[in-house]
Amino acid sequence: MKQPILIGLMLAFLYPMHVFSQTKNDTLSNGWHYGAGFGFDFVQLLQINPKQGAGQNRLGFGIAANGYAKFRKKRLDLDQFISWQFGIQKLGSGIIAQNRTRKIPFQKTNDEFRYNIKSGYRTSKESKWFYAANFDLITVLLPAYMGTDEFPGNFLDDLTGKNQQQSRFLNPATLNISIGIDFKPSDIISVYYSPLGAKFIFVADDGIAALGVHGNPVRGDRDPDTGLYMDFDNIFQAMGQTLRLGLTDKFWNDKATISSNILLFSNYLVKPENVDINWGTDIGVAIIKNFQFGLNLNVFYDDDVRVQITDFNQPNGVNGLGKRVSVTQQLLLKYNLSS
Repeated sequence: MKQPILIGLMLAFLYPMHVFSQTKNDTLSNGWHYGAGFGFDFVQLLQINPKQGAGQNRLGFGIAANGYAKFRKKRLDLDQFISWQFGIQKLGSGIIAQNRTRKIPFQKTNDEFRYNIKSGYRTSKESKWFYAANFDLITVLLPAYMGTDEFPGNFLDDLTGKNQQQSRFLNPATLNISIGIDFKPSDIISVYYSPLGAKFIFVADDGIAALGVHGNPVRGDRDPDTGLYMDFDNIFQAMGQTLRLGLTDKFWNDKATISSNILLFSNYLVKPENVDINWGTDIGVAIIKNFQFGLNLNVFYDDDVRVQITDFNQPNGVNGLGKRVSVTQQLLLKYNLSS
């Protein structure tokens, strides 16, 4: 993502952070503090002998789970966060027309697992500045297989018989590791900056690495029969600067919550002006005790990763692969616990 767009995003994020920091100064007590949330969405449509033009059967599930653990003791701060968003759906019923033997399978609609840990040590007893280190992991948990030209998508089952996975646990795995300084005017806000950090994309499975879509280096042309690259690496490495902005707060008389984190990375070695962004926002509005309507929104861009290009004028809504901003939105019914 180009830097002028990035600056606009940062200003949009930092202004409310500035307002909150002027009005709130919450401080957690020493010891451990925990919290967790679980969201669920479900859609089901059954039609028997449907009318012409009525559509087709649909069955879909989605979950979003997250949790945090924070530790405070004197000048030491430790923050951990974990989340998983997942969704599947099945459209239609019966068997695949081209196959005649296999039932229509479930498609994977979403699968993203994140883990972050950040530790900090105050520069002085009352300071809001910390010497800090940050670690981020992003991957998927369940495997996905590519579909066919007649039945496209990412599926939990292998339709082609080629056992060609698109992804699976830790394939790919994106790691960001850095050391820097963290500014925390309160436990609501965090601004972390590292002038020296490393980013890795691991794709240990050769079959998945040969796809050339997850950011690992590939060379030459694709094999005309398999569509795979014959010359590839399993690891992508970069060195650059990292900026991480975090906001967690309650508003509307504590009936609504927001948690938003932006992770930005600029590669010193290749096109530093093209900044990678991973922005996750979770908003919840209370219904009754511990239950919320939830909205999850993720914005992703990586200058080394190719995504499916959405084009509603194309068959199946996809027009090849390329570098684009990826947006994922999910509505849920959530249950939250905290201490």
